[in-house]
Amino acid sequence: MDFGPFIIISLLYGLLAIRCLWQLAHSWRPTFDRQFTPADRMLVDQAAFFVLVPISVALHEMGHAVTIKLLGGTVEGWGYYGFAGWVGFDPSQFTASERILIAAAGTIVNLLLAAIATGLVFFKRPPMRAAFNELLLQFSFISLLNALILYPLLDLLTGMEGDWSQMYFGGVPALSAIILAVQIGVIAFMFWIWKSPAMHARIVALTGGASGGQWTTVSRPGRSVRAAKPAAPTDPVHAKLADAAERVASGWPVPIESGIQQRHDGPMLVLSWTAGGAQRAVLALARADAILLTGVAHWSGGATPTTRPLGQEPPSIDADRLTLALRLAMERVDAWSPAAASAMPNPGPVG
Repeated sequence: MDFGPFIIISLLYGLLAIRCLWQLAHSWRPTFDRQFTPADRMLVDQAAFFVLVPISVALHEMGHAVTIKLLGGTVEGWGYYGFAGWVGFDPSQFTASERILIAAAGTIVNLLLAAIATGLVFFKRPPMRAAFNELLLQFSFISLLNALILYPLLDLLTGMEGDWSQMYFGGVPALSAIILAVQIGVIAFMFWIWKSPAMHARIVALTGGASGGQWTTVSRPGRSVRAAKPAAPTDPVHAKLADAAERVASGWPVPIESGIQQRHDGPMLVLSWTAGGAQRAVLALARADAILLTGVAHWSGGATPTTRPLGQEPPSIDADRLTLALRLAMERVDAWSPAAASAMPNPGPVG
């Protein structure tokens, strides 16, 4: 690969990566603690690109080199520039199918890295903190976007004869068709995740914040999760409350007790947990005209208990948006302290 504009841009990105690493080194603890602020998110998103992408590029090139070795060839040159790289070999040592496999090896590494990162976010129990989930999800999205969309377009439109030109026009149409089908399938799966309300709600629970078309938001998953499932739903309102309770509990950093109480004016979901020396709870009373949210905190040591309205949602709200509303309400109650609560109005119980 010639030392052209693409490599120059990569080296300039490398300078920004150094700055990002310096910022991370000086603010690691506050960035990756449970208080995930918008400023933390900005730094984490930069780290996903400027720190993790260069690592994935190195592993991408290593995938080419290892495949060349496994197929009995010799690596005759290589280059690595942080955000770009190349591996040289004698193509006459291999069949057309083997050359396509060598070209595909780097992208296979990208797919494996994205799968591992996404798997850690969605399946690790207990969940990781919001900052780590944000970092891995952003890395997966950026890595797959680059590997499966941007780089193929750059390769095919500029005539650089990179990996994707070799995969598509390597002389084995059947193998190229399989690669194209995998590429389209992964892109379709990414699009489904981006558009699916259920997946948005799941991401909200793991990385926090407001849903509505964006990839990430704010949350504080962390240690262990234990949710007592509400009674079996008997109507759509109960089902919606139970569904939202289970989603919220799956991403909360401490065990949550949940249950649904039937009141004269409607079912009420109770989510309770212990944090900061207090028993805390969020109540969601589903009346016919609105879902009323209330926060409750009882401190040990004699501090005055606090009960405070947290707003209301329309009765037609779906489970995804109710999950988000409950999560944000719990975030507010979790931040209460005895001193701050003493200045709050204390109107009494919900309803």
